[in-house]
Amino acid sequence: MLKRRIKRIFALFGALPLLDRLHFLSERIRHARRNRAFLKTANGFPLPPDEYLHETYRLSYRDYALDGAITARELVDRIRPWLQTDDADLLEWGCGVARITRHLPGLPGIGRVTGADIHPGMIEWNTRHIKDVTFVRILHEPPTPLPSEGYHAVIGVSVLTHIPAEKQQAWLMEIFRLLKPGGVFLFTTHGTAFHRLISSTEQKRLLSEGCITHAYPKAGHRMMTTLHDATILKKWLSEYFEIACHIEGETDPTAAGGQDLWIVRKLGTKD
Repeated sequence: MLKRRIKRIFALFGALPLLDRLHFLSERIRHARRNRAFLKTANGFPLPPDEYLHETYRLSYRDYALDGAITARELVDRIRPWLQTDDADLLEWGCGVARITRHLPGLPGIGRVTGADIHPGMIEWNTRHIKDVTFVRILHEPPTPLPSEGYHAVIGVSVLTHIPAEKQQAWLMEIFRLLKPGGVFLFTTHGTAFHRLISSTEQKRLLSEGCITHAYPKAGHRMMTTLHDATILKKWLSEYFEIACHIEGETDPTAAGGQDLWIVRKLGTKD
């Protein structure tokens, strides 16, 4: 509650970038000792710049390395029952600094791996440090330069949660274009577990519009937050996808860190 009030005060004065900078500096201090300890045992494990890590995850080197590997395995385990091949071409949409992406090659059922993100610096860092993955820069609005029907699976963890409400359906259509027929899309949203963090007026808007966004000047930034109403989202999805799995974060917070987790399959070719 206090964090929400502080954020609203900074937003009122157009000072959200300052709040984010203060948060970054406090996190750097909080994790400094543990990060130094990790570096002594890292054996050359490539770590992204602190600013990138803060923007996409949290400023813990150990969590970036270990949790990324665990999450990659868990996500692949979730989609494997719906994959139509043992050598799937997989795209991580919104890969950031490859916390998950770098651990995907070689996992059972996974063949070629591509990571895509809007941040040019992150894509450059990934390309220089992460092997066996193709990285592609995309823009914050579709279409992307990626091939139509190029992927058996697309993963997008904490991506729709940072895209403006007015661009959500366009991105769902773009994912539909990228998937092969019967392809699988795993993604997360801010569902009912996050609805208590917004005002009653915003809750009414959410139930009416299906999706609302707390804006931020920089596209895709963590301070830009989008919430979804699952009932309306299911209606949007039903035009393009079959819903294979929906786990509410409020019911099972371990599935996706409190976010709702969705697995959907492409229905077929659509004009």
